[in-house]
Amino acid sequence: MTKFSLIIACYKQEQFIRETVDSALALPYPDKEIIVVDDASPDRTAQILEKYGGKIRLIKHEKNLGANVGRNEGAAVARGKYLVFLDGDDLYLPWALDLYARIIELKKPKIILCRLLFFQGHVPKPQFDDFGHFVEVAEYDALMRKDHSYRGSASAIVVDREVFLKVGGFTKEIFPSDIDDLTIKLGYSGKTIHILSHPTTAYRIHANNTVHQVGRFVETMSKVVRKEKNGEYPGGPSHRFERYAYIGGPVYYWFTRAFGDGLYRRSLKFLADGWSLMLVSIWSHLVLKFKHHRPIESIEL
Repeated sequence: MTKFSLIIACYKQEQFIRETVDSALALPYPDKEIIVVDDASPDRTAQILEKYGGKIRLIKHEKNLGANVGRNEGAAVARGKYLVFLDGDDLYLPWALDLYARIIELKKPKIILCRLLFFQGHVPKPQFDDFGHFVEVAEYDALMRKDHSYRGSASAIVVDREVFLKVGGFTKEIFPSDIDDLTIKLGYSGKTIHILSHPTTAYRIHANNTVHQVGRFVETMSKVVRKEKNGEYPGGPSHRFERYAYIGGPVYYWFTRAFGDGLYRRSLKFLADGWSLMLVSIWSHLVLKFKHHRPIESIEL
């Protein structure tokens, strides 16, 4: 049976953390460990977590070090074959680990890209069959070659622990845009399965989501662009077009968000840095309109 390490990174989540941890404990899959890293929360988050006792492994920072440091620290002490990340305001859906285990049994992937269920307010209680009786997936020999839409999030990826450690995990200095940077680092790490039909994580929409921090995303995506141009991502010159097409998507998205929010100076500087990647991404999407996407397979849970 596959061993999973569930790694929950949190900061100032006293409002949500109990529901998050409870969703992990409620997962019926037996071979799992739950690691929670509290990043020196100034509220009652740590006190709430301490009440779980031996049900979780709690790591408490004395000072705030950032989400990526916490995730990497959790991965460093993990004993599982696969790492399953979750942010402190999101929740696992009941079938998540059973589905991952089934995919691993059949496909032996290094990476699983997951689908999110977005919600506001009350925690949803969906049923597996709400999304169909069979799980639809796409298979790629490398993550960088995925051609189906993926809403990236640290709460929507499962990674072989050895592969994660080999690429250095999350980059400390790149948050947000952390999932963009990580998936590029993992881009040529082996077989990737993309779940297209059934969500496995419930993503909570609220006022403090980092997605609202447009200026920060522009700043960190600029770092991603510079890393690519400096040759810091795997794949070498022969795979530059693939990486440009991949990175250019979020570059285009955050440029339009920043410009729409009136951050004209910053967005135009960002455009000057990333226009070539944006063009390659747009071209790649146009080409896909005349080609077939990777075939979709159905898996029975």
